[in-house]
Amino acid sequence: MAKSSGNPLITGSGLWQRSPERVLFENLSFGLNSGDRIGLIGHNGCGKSTFLNILAGRDEPSEGSVSVSRAAVVSCVEQHVPRELLELTLAEAVRDALPADKRDWMDWKVDVILPEMGFEPHQSGVLCKDLSGGQMTRLMLARALMIEPNLLLLDEPSNHLDLPTILWLESFLKSWNGSFLMISHDVTLLDAVTNRSWIMQDRKLHAFDLPCTKALEEHEILTQARIARREAEEKEIKRVEASAKRIAEWGRTFDNEDLSRKAKSMEKMVDRMKDDQTDAVEAYPWNLSIAGEPIQADRLVQLKELEVTPPAADVFLYKVDDIAVRPGDRIAVMGANGTGKSSLLRCCWEKRKSEDGDIRVHPRCQIAFYDQTLQQLPGEANLVEGMVSVGEALNVDLRVADCEKTIISAGFKYNQLQQKISQLSGGERARLLLVSLSQVQANLMMLDEPTNHLDLYGRNELSNQLQSFNGSFLLVSHDRHLVEATCNRFWLVLNGRLQEVNDVDAAYELIAKDQVKPVKTTIDDYGSMEDAGDEEGASVTENSSEEDMLERLIELEELMAADLARRPNRQSPHLQAKWKDEIALIHEQLELTG
Repeated sequence: MAKSSGNPLITGSGLWQRSPERVLFENLSFGLNSGDRIGLIGHNGCGKSTFLNILAGRDEPSEGSVSVSRAAVVSCVEQHVPRELLELTLAEAVRDALPADKRDWMDWKVDVILPEMGFEPHQSGVLCKDLSGGQMTRLMLARALMIEPNLLLLDEPSNHLDLPTILWLESFLKSWNGSFLMISHDVTLLDAVTNRSWIMQDRKLHAFDLPCTKALEEHEILTQARIARREAEEKEIKRVEASAKRIAEWGRTFDNEDLSRKAKSMEKMVDRMKDDQTDAVEAYPWNLSIAGEPIQADRLVQLKELEVTPPAADVFLYKVDDIAVRPGDRIAVMGANGTGKSSLLRCCWEKRKSEDGDIRVHPRCQIAFYDQTLQQLPGEANLVEGMVSVGEALNVDLRVADCEKTIISAGFKYNQLQQKISQLSGGERARLLLVSLSQVQANLMMLDEPTNHLDLYGRNELSNQLQSFNGSFLLVSHDRHLVEATCNRFWLVLNGRLQEVNDVDAAYELIAKDQVKPVKTTIDDYGSMEDAGDEEGASVTENSSEEDMLERLIELEELMAADLARRPNRQSPHLQAKWKDEIALIHEQLELTG
């Protein structure tokens, strides 16, 4: 493997890792040097996180050794906040990252690092369990930086982040002065921040002094050369085997010892050729074909005076004045989490047969909907039954035999056909739902975060299919590579309204400029009630002016709406209860109660 010119921080030699089912990787030797900004790439299940944990010292390899330089100060950025931190405040969780013997006299670092991660002073008292996904990523970075590392190990830091937070993460990594190794499936992020790529495939580590896209292109060239070389070797092996067989038959027929000896010599040659044969390239277990049909119509869907609300909540998010989806449209719905992008798609889906007039669908338009929760697939059904049920929900009759062929062609094994859907991984369920919807021959697909469970190769496969899709689609995604490669219209949900922008760069610019004020969540965030009146947006007191109370009432209603718009498991019922109490108090003081 090629090595960069910096001083070595971590080196590995003869690394093997075996799981109970298979070998994850074998005989890896590598060097991670100062100045390296490495993207670790590979399909789900190939062993990337296991490899990262071995570098971090959390796991031991089955064989081989890892050496960490004395000059290396290594810190990990985990995917998820550890459970034991959830009940701590933000400041306490960051302070916890310090060594126990330094927490008392070095906790001043907390006040330094939190602003660098984009937190406001009043947020230091917010409980970790009440942070958004983006804030949790910033928390994990803050914890990692407390020991002043020169090497960061990041395990999918952009996973499930919204676009504004991904842009912030990209800016942070660009300005980070140290080295890092980052697992990610985000091609755009990797291209922007890395200078090397390690591709894990076929139990090997393939190193390139190139960012992601160029590395994948170079790797594909080398892979095709390997395939061609192996095919030539197999052809030659078969030729020599056939010759040895013929000569052995002649030796027996004519009782010729010379021919028999030559045949045995050729058989030994075949054994040596097989031992020296180029390693086979394992096919990526992902194959997808999304079929769609165009429709001759002026418009497929017309949205007019549509009030967008989140599922199972009577909360108004924004109104869509008048906008249409036309044949050939490939529309990206963009914006931060919680603004109502997914709610827009769900409203369109749930009201597609409504006669209210706010959503009008062309009578011949067949719509397919990809729900990011994957709830369209019944967990107790097997794979074939799951595909059939998706078709039934769309009034499409799918034959069992056709479903079996389609599922196997999508990379599933025959013995998986009777497996329960609940036993599949997130990536496998996402693949099954996509291939199920592909059988519908839809005129319009509505895709809500389809890449959430997909690795880099699955995302590329989806991108290729959407580029050749004959119908139209609405796509909610924070994957910039997917959006840029497939979409020709861009809807942006920003500041409580839906607007269309001319191109994707204009959308990025508006999102980057939108500086959302940090959420002030509880009275405790502002200190005592006596001090609260001096803080912007603080809780009201009996001496607050009517204008202050009205301003606070608006802020509380926005907080409530934003929290209710989140997924149920991410909402904060105890905060909602406090907000309701404060809203009731303001109503009473303003004599708004009836």
